[in-house]
Amino acid sequence: MTTTTPVKSWVPVVAWTQVALGLAGLLAVVTSPAAAVVVGTAAGLIALAGRALVRASRAVDRIMAEELDDRDGRARPSR
Repeated sequence: MTTTTPVKSWVPVVAWTQVALGLAGLLAVVTSPAAAVVVGTAAGLIALAGRALVRASRAVDRIMAEELDDRDGRARPSR
């Protein structure tokens, strides 16, 4: 009777090693202070841009209302 031993493959070991190293690298990037600074800066810039757009929209609405009032012959509202 012959016995055969199963052939062990290194493929699963290599694959799991790559997965573990990738997760460790991702964790290091996500928790690094540099990533926090980049995300914080991006969030701040987005907030400032949104605020500027809202203010610009209100200014354009006010200007358009004043211009349309002048064309209709109505008096401008007092400030």
